[in-house]
Amino acid sequence: MNTLTRPGNATLIWGLTLISLAFLFPPVAAQETATGLRIVALNLTAQEEGRATPEGADAPASRPGDLIEYRLSFTNTREGAVGNVVFDDPIPVGLVYVEGSAGAEPENVVVEFSIDGGDSYTANPEIEVEEAGERVRRPAPAEAYTHVRWTVQGTLAPGEEVRAVFRVRVSAGIARTQ
Repeated sequence: MNTLTRPGNATLIWGLTLISLAFLFPPVAAQETATGLRIVALNLTAQEEGRATPEGADAPASRPGDLIEYRLSFTNTREGAVGNVVFDDPIPVGLVYVEGSAGAEPENVVVEFSIDGGDSYTANPEIEVEEAGERVRRPAPAEAYTHVRWTVQGTLAPGEEVRAVFRVRVSAGIARTQ
């Protein structure tokens, strides 16, 4: 995890690197940092089928089609309020974003996506395609999503928490390369 702070305006940018390979991804994985960020990944399909193991235990490999849910929570552990909190999560190769699954609480959190490796973000990524000899913009397919980002509007008081979530599906093959 990389943490960048800019003196004077308490900007925190969280870059999460969740290393997961499509067929080695554990159904339950948790990571907690001293900065107040906790990441949990749950294989919802394995839980439903009885293949899941308790949190922290060695887990069997995920299978194509398995539904994985990432749960991220950030708690302001500082003594004062922090503003402009941004954290993002790359979608590992071999996993495909499930459209409409990203969200956050409280309501003052904006969710955006990248389809270019995290270079740019937008709420509704688009791609340019050719139709009838003309270039037109269309919504990007879920397979094109590379990152999810949450931006807190305003400040977080000491002890205040942001909860974020998104889901991915283990693809039958490599959906894209990063």
